[in-house]
Amino acid sequence: MSGALALLGGDVPAADALARLADASPEAADAARGELLRALVAQGAADPWVGVADALCHGASDAWTRADTAPGLDAWLTHDVARLAGWLQAAGPAFAPPDGPALRDLAPPPTGAVADVAAALRRDPPADVVAWVRAWRRTHGGGPLARFRALRWDGTSLHGVPHPSLPDLDALVDLERPIDAFARNVEAFVAGRPAMDALLYGPRGSGKSTVVRGALRRYADRGLRLVEVGGEAVAHLGALADRLRARPERFLVFVDDLAFEAGDAGYRPLKSVLEGGLDARPANVRLVVTSNRRHLLQERLRDRPDPLDDDVHAWDTQQERLALADRFGLVVTFPSADKRRYLAVVRGLLAQEGDGRADGVALPDDLEARADRFARDGNGYSGRTARQFVDAWRAGLV
Repeated sequence: MSGALALLGGDVPAADALARLADASPEAADAARGELLRALVAQGAADPWVGVADALCHGASDAWTRADTAPGLDAWLTHDVARLAGWLQAAGPAFAPPDGPALRDLAPPPTGAVADVAAALRRDPPADVVAWVRAWRRTHGGGPLARFRALRWDGTSLHGVPHPSLPDLDALVDLERPIDAFARNVEAFVAGRPAMDALLYGPRGSGKSTVVRGALRRYADRGLRLVEVGGEAVAHLGALADRLRARPERFLVFVDDLAFEAGDAGYRPLKSVLEGGLDARPANVRLVVTSNRRHLLQERLRDRPDPLDDDVHAWDTQQERLALADRFGLVVTFPSADKRRYLAVVRGLLAQEGDGRADGVALPDDLEARADRFARDGNGYSGRTARQFVDAWRAGLV
């Protein structure tokens, strides 16, 4: 039963402890059991089957992706999984003696792919388990990043967002047209059809970033991922594209609330990514930008070329800056929220509780007057203000 794993040893934190427990004498079982238990607690797994399944889905070994072009790797993966399955079978009774505490409370129960692989390890031949994991990784990427639907890029590294805010597109009120335009583009993207970089333009609080995050909720199960890029990391978009190029997921690179001040040359890396260069654009990456400015760049009357300026191509220089937005194949305009639209959103949010009641309490007759006063005294008419009013009303603050 003993012997090292050929390819997956570094992916399975509990592998050595699992092997030792499988071979342990009764005298050595307690020490081996404790070692395995500590490894599983560090991994956040409830039992050895779940620990191994999690490692198969989220381990970093390149063998999973390279097996498509190097068939010999498939045989070695099957060899490692067979060895792991053997250790699991042998160590199972020793890991959970009858007089020990229940293992189910070590960690939350597994879900999704990890639960499926844990069940397959108990039931299926190792070759079938390897085939299942490879197929899953072709869509969801595998490795540590596959744990997350949403990520952040800081200019040098990707970081997972464990608990992203993902609104339901179907629950958004009075945004049907921009949602439809954006969702059709995302639908084409996840289906592998031609799709466009997108600029979502509109006033503050109109729902632009909410729609982007809602698209992730709708399409995550089909391999869509969202990578948020802060304004300071826009200069490193090219490095991010190279990082994502080899992965099978479909990535929306999301820059929220982007605008450049007059004279700011920071738009040039963005322009380079949109236009492409010597390196082909990754087919699995599309850029999504939200902005309050249609042209992304601040414009002033004094920025118009001076006839006495010694720049003989001044108009060309001006147009080169302003044409940045033209490089987005899809521009989705979000409407301004006047009083009528704002009150419609308030009513829609409250009606989602059902039958004109919110939290089981009948709506007061002066609700619209309260909502109007809340907007005029606060942040003005917008979808965001409508959400704030509904939350404040439910809390008894207005």
